[in-house]
Amino acid sequence: MANRGQTDTAELVAMLSKRTTVNVRLALVSHDQQWQLHYGQVTLDDDIPVNERTWRYSTTAFLELPLPGPTAAALLRGDDQDVHGLQVVFPSPPSSTASTSRLRGQQEWGRVTTPWPRTEWTISRDINTPQPGHDLLVGDGPSFLNFDQALSAFLYQSPQDSNAGRGELWRIVLPQRAGWLEQITIGPDLLTAVIAGEDLDGAELALSWAAGNQPQPVNGPGTYSFPLPHGLAHESLLMLRRADQWLDWRHFPAPAYGRARDGLVVWEQPGPELELLLANGEGKYLECKQEVPEGDSRKKMLKTIAAFASQDGGTVLMGVRDDLQIVGLPEKPTVDKQELQVVGMIRDSVEPAPPYESRVIDHDGKKVLAIEVSGGGQMYAYRNRDSQRPEFYVRVGPNTVPARHPEIAAGFRQTPAAT
Repeated sequence: MANRGQTDTAELVAMLSKRTTVNVRLALVSHDQQWQLHYGQVTLDDDIPVNERTWRYSTTAFLELPLPGPTAAALLRGDDQDVHGLQVVFPSPPSSTASTSRLRGQQEWGRVTTPWPRTEWTISRDINTPQPGHDLLVGDGPSFLNFDQALSAFLYQSPQDSNAGRGELWRIVLPQRAGWLEQITIGPDLLTAVIAGEDLDGAELALSWAAGNQPQPVNGPGTYSFPLPHGLAHESLLMLRRADQWLDWRHFPAPAYGRARDGLVVWEQPGPELELLLANGEGKYLECKQEVPEGDSRKKMLKTIAAFASQDGGTVLMGVRDDLQIVGLPEKPTVDKQELQVVGMIRDSVEPAPPYESRVIDHDGKKVLAIEVSGGGQMYAYRNRDSQRPEFYVRVGPNTVPARHPEIAAGFRQTPAAT
């Protein structure tokens, strides 16, 4: 199966029909005295028990329950069905195709991350479908300010964010537990991978880079190691595969820009990681500061963080000079206090809260503070405290510049409609 593609909805209907039961979450909206499906999620996972729930309000209902496979298939086909005493109807037939994505382990998509790989199919909602209202929800379930907050809480047990305004009608999730990378440790001269899985017969683990390839057979779950006589090469790829199909993988590019960190990858000595980060120098995805900035320099850094979040992400390193020499942060105040100071700056000056992580890297006894910003898929503003106006910025090469009106408009249009 390709990593991305299209699947005929009829194939998904046939797949569900063969299942005895499936786990389903439904968000229903009352319209013309009928319950219309606003969003449905099907999880094809027999190993996880269903937490049966019903939140019922006058204008909407949220259900989580097991359903017979043929019933779920009928819903996917667009047939009206009685579900938990509610007649679920469809104002228009569903799309004939679904977008298909095969995701590696620990890959976040739609606010969901799993240790193992998975395949997900999504079907878009008709743009003419009536949208939920914005009234307070009070009824048989927690109370919410509006539908979007309730949907986010029901699906993810977390507050609403920009992803809650979804454009999907269906999401179908199939775990792929044949084999996956459970933990990876990278040292200065050794890479160690812990592999887990339910079907590893005939599997192979290979570390590949531009100048070479190291394969080794996998004899079941366990620990496998690769010597790194010259350290980890840029753009290395660790691939768990069987024949011409991948089971799981990790890519280790030169980390030239901020990205959501992979929790299973442990850098045994973070110094080499910092050197990889600095290898390409300052540019579109990296900015260095000798110390925690003050005054106009502080404003410039906050504008850069907003620009990183509005585009593809980026990293700000504090404790590194413009010539890329690692000098470390001063010892007073403590680095922890300096980190809290920067976190407070971001909280007070960038709206909405950008997706980032802060961490301290120890390099030969010198402390470097890294602010790793992930691309947020929307526009983020620097709030000018003098004028109280939101200002929007983008990165052009190594410079942070004001965003033009078309860039701002495009950024708001691309706010994720799907979780």
